[in-house]
Amino acid sequence: MAERGDIAIVRGREELLDAPRALWLSLRDHHHQIAPEMGPVRADRETWSIRRAQYAAWIAADERAHFLLARRDGHVLAYAFLRPEPISSVTWQRQHDGLELETLSVAVEARGTGIGARLMALVREEVARGGYGGLYVTAIAKNADALRFYEREGFTPEFIHLRDTTRRP
Repeated sequence: MAERGDIAIVRGREELLDAPRALWLSLRDHHHQIAPEMGPVRADRETWSIRRAQYAAWIAADERAHFLLARRDGHVLAYAFLRPEPISSVTWQRQHDGLELETLSVAVEARGTGIGARLMALVREEVARGGYGGLYVTAIAKNADALRFYEREGFTPEFIHLRDTTRRP
């Protein structure tokens, strides 16, 4: 799909299902590091089995769901998984297909190199090409680095998901 220097970015579906495993596990570890109060994380095999099954189901459900995968010399540096998501509201008069950036993960050694921004540029091309009414992403509230990245990319909060931590009946 896109090459710059020695980094190739490819678009794919089922054939890429197993490629992002290590980056998913790294992201799982990062999630635990920034939000340990959420409790213990799933074991490698379990978390990857669940995530892989989700990717496979989204791909099977909609031909527009896919991966963008960045590689250098066969090594996966970053990936994005995109899936259409119906957007509607009972409050506002809006109903359209949005494109959900389900996962964006960049290898630790590739952070700060611009590979995340390159993936985001390709994601925006997908939004335009697919005629989507918007691009959406969910991030952990304590993931300051991700939130800064998304803000630089032009994202703003739309809804805030809150959790009661008082444990009151």
